[in-house]
Amino acid sequence: MKKALALFLALVLTMSLMTACGSKKEETPAAAPESGETSSEALPGEGMKIALVCEKVGTQVFLTQMVDALNEAAEKYGFEPTVAECADSAAFEDNMRALVAEDYDLIIGGGWQAGDAINKVATEYPDAANYALIDSEVEAESVKCISYREQEGAYLIGALAALTTDGESHTYGAVHVNEGPGSWKWRYGYMEGVKSIDPDAQFVFNYVGSYSDPAKAKELAIQQYEQGCVFINSAAAGGDSGTFEAAKEKGFYTSGQDVDLTDPENPYIVSSQIKDTYQSVWNLIDEFFSGNYTNDNSVWGVAEGTIGAVYVTHETANPRSERLSDDDIAYLKQVADDIRTGKLDLTNYPTEEEYFAG
Repeated sequence: MKKALALFLALVLTMSLMTACGSKKEETPAAAPESGETSSEALPGEGMKIALVCEKVGTQVFLTQMVDALNEAAEKYGFEPTVAECADSAAFEDNMRALVAEDYDLIIGGGWQAGDAINKVATEYPDAANYALIDSEVEAESVKCISYREQEGAYLIGALAALTTDGESHTYGAVHVNEGPGSWKWRYGYMEGVKSIDPDAQFVFNYVGSYSDPAKAKELAIQQYEQGCVFINSAAAGGDSGTFEAAKEKGFYTSGQDVDLTDPENPYIVSSQIKDTYQSVWNLIDEFFSGNYTNDNSVWGVAEGTIGAVYVTHETANPRSERLSDDDIAYLKQVADDIRTGKLDLTNYPTEEEYFAG
């Protein structure tokens, strides 16, 4: 009897131990990774530093887009981002030198204002950092200069202008900063875009002679309107607001430059030619971490996502003009695709003298 009782108690004890072991096994945490393993891979930019050197950012969309792209790229690649804002030309050089001294891996000049400083510093310290300059060109071989095929965006705006006008007038206007060689690609693209739809088109170009003269731009735009222009492309930089004001007062149609300047309060601004600095910074940093980065200059356009037109290659929350139908936009998107694929090649274009001589 005692032997049977002892056997019974031993069996109960064994079962209790087995149950306890089973419970303990369920509660045991997963094994820690072996030595040398990590729970996540290191980002390629960890320990690296990239800086954007530019004017005071404020509300300038051309610059805020660069800053946004820099910070978002930092999250993707893991580098330390810095924005060095400069109040004057001396500050550009001072900031560049400080960044070189602090061993930054890539220094980006945001706009032509950074050109002189980055050219000087990169010439003195060509191997101290990688250098890039957006929207301008300098002579230093160690600076990767990014320029654009603006004629592609101007072509889209020209075609859009002809669709907007819809035969109401064959005279098209444009208010530019100046008549220098640098503006020719804009004028060429605009005229060719218009003439692709309206072969009878004629053009009136006027020049403000300043980057910030809205009053002069408005005066010239009104003169063009009085000459029969129903569409006037504004490329007057800070003077664009004057053209837009005239458009609203007189009832002609217009477009802006570089960033989305369409305005729900001004339905006469039917589009803007885009120079996408957000995409430009992304392209540059993606290339930097691709393993194929060089100091060779680059020229970007519609194919690279950096040039285009609002409602065609770049969307906006602002309402589209009633003058542009869904069919019009579909046509323009096809034109953009033809540029993107090279079917419509605007890379090589004649000089102004050649164009008018022909």
